[in-house]
Amino acid sequence: MIHKVSDYDPTAPILVLDIGNTTTHIATWHDNNLKTPLSESTTDDNAIAKAIDAHLAALPNQTAAAAVIGSVVPDATGRVARLIETALDRNALLVGGSIPLPMEVDVTDASAVGVDRVCAAYAAYERLNTGCIVVDFGTAITVDLIDDEGTFLGGAILPGIDMQLRSLHENTAALPSITPGVPDLPYGRSTEQAMQTGVCRGVAGAVRELVEGYASHLCRWPQTVATGGDLAFIKPYVSFVDSFVTDLTLRGVGLSYTKHLVEKGV
Repeated sequence: MIHKVSDYDPTAPILVLDIGNTTTHIATWHDNNLKTPLSESTTDDNAIAKAIDAHLAALPNQTAAAAVIGSVVPDATGRVARLIETALDRNALLVGGSIPLPMEVDVTDASAVGVDRVCAAYAAYERLNTGCIVVDFGTAITVDLIDDEGTFLGGAILPGIDMQLRSLHENTAALPSITPGVPDLPYGRSTEQAMQTGVCRGVAGAVRELVEGYASHLCRWPQTVATGGDLAFIKPYVSFVDSFVTDLTLRGVGLSYTKHLVEKGV
């Protein structure tokens, strides 16, 4: 069933979903706030369906005015959209599709920039109301720059912590499969510790270098905001970050919807 923007009640709660490569985050969005965020594996449709149902069951009349998706996984987008249509009898709204990107994206090809990066950038800019840097410690790590006018200027992408450790194991003959960790010493006293130190402290150093490069380009130090699935783990090692915000991308999905309704006069 297709619905127009005018069909949506701007005061009613909606569902917001952030579909990432590893994890899908689901929450209720109401009065510009996230409520009861849940996280499920992006490959587990049954768990995602149960999370959608749980949110709907907690809402008045067991329904939501809309469901808005921000996604970087096309196959999962289609699967989740079908789950939403079954649960709500409404088509899902897609940020970057039926919902425009919430901010100007001044890069070579705006269509190639991940919706998650733009949503997180917009949420950070709305929070600070000034130019800033957004670091997302996820499956991939992104370090993005937003100017004082709220324009997404671009950024950097590097492999996430798990991806780096897995690559070391899969592309060598002897290096083991291990979980992330940071030994107390600044060097590893075993192969496992050497891998953990190299990757985890290396990530912190790489992100610091990028942030310093952006600051040099701007001739000032912008506020730096961090988010992402590995945030709790890496937080003690990135003292140069000014604030840490969980579910920043999910919040950006909700803000994109709110901004779109305001611009349409709904």
